[in-house]
Amino acid sequence: MTEETADLSVPVWFRVVSVIALLWYLMDTSAFFMRVFITDELLQAMPQVQRQHLAGIPSWVNFVFAFEVFGGTLGCICLLIRRKWALPLFIASILGVLSQTTHIWFMSDAVSLMGSSAVVMPLVAIVLGAAMIVLCRAAIAKGWLQ
Repeated sequence: MTEETADLSVPVWFRVVSVIALLWYLMDTSAFFMRVFITDELLQAMPQVQRQHLAGIPSWVNFVFAFEVFGGTLGCICLLIRRKWALPLFIASILGVLSQTTHIWFMSDAVSLMGSSAVVMPLVAIVLGAAMIVLCRAAIAKGWLQ
């Protein structure tokens, strides 16, 4: 099978889903960098509630956040270039989001400080991460990834 024939065997929806997921993970990567490299000036411009929330985030949460965003971003890139490496990257990503969500929901007061966004956004990340693992496994089974 030539590379051109192999490209034709991958449905358009697969690439569309991969690009949409990549955009999500790039947005999440932006949020990661904004959190990690926030300046004192930006911090002081935030409401007290947000400053309090950010001050209470332990370093390990940022570490697992990095696994989430970089695993997901690289996983999407692997899907687009049709590599099986996507699967372990998405697994690392979902482990990161589950760890971070555990902190948000059970180990901090983020839900009371930030409201429904502290519940909804992690749920979206969990659902997306699980969906990408399912998609990746299906793509491997169909021979779309090498």
